[in-house]
Amino acid sequence: MELILLKDVEKVGRKGDVVRVRDGFARNFLFPKKAALPLTAASQRFVDEQRARAAKRLTEQKGEAEKTAKKIESAKFVLRAASGEHDKLFGSVTTEDVSALLAEKGFAIDKKKVLIKEPIKALGSYTISVEVFPQVKASLQLEVLRKD
Repeated sequence: MELILLKDVEKVGRKGDVVRVRDGFARNFLFPKKAALPLTAASQRFVDEQRARAAKRLTEQKGEAEKTAKKIESAKFVLRAASGEHDKLFGSVTTEDVSALLAEKGFAIDKKKVLIKEPIKALGSYTISVEVFPQVKASLQLEVLRKD
């Protein structure tokens, strides 16, 4: 039986794929879980429309992410931290600290999307990569200053 998958199904295919499966597998597993539709002209049109909407939504989101990335790159970020002798920090600047700093400026970026190459343990200027959207990254300029 030929079907159009409505969801990703492990070892069968991805959402929108046209696959050939055994009749029993389709009736007993895929149809009850609403993971597939029988291949017809109407179902093919439905899936094509869904793909077109998803592609349009993805391009809109990517455009917004690129605007956000430009704003992040043009902004100046200053973090004040407690430090001791020779400008060494007590502890280090973490991705959570950078994420909180971004949130203060109005950017909702998850701490998992902040990529610090090596731990920041001293005062100074650093360049940090931030993944705003898949395939859209921004370089954040962070200056770590002594806390008064």
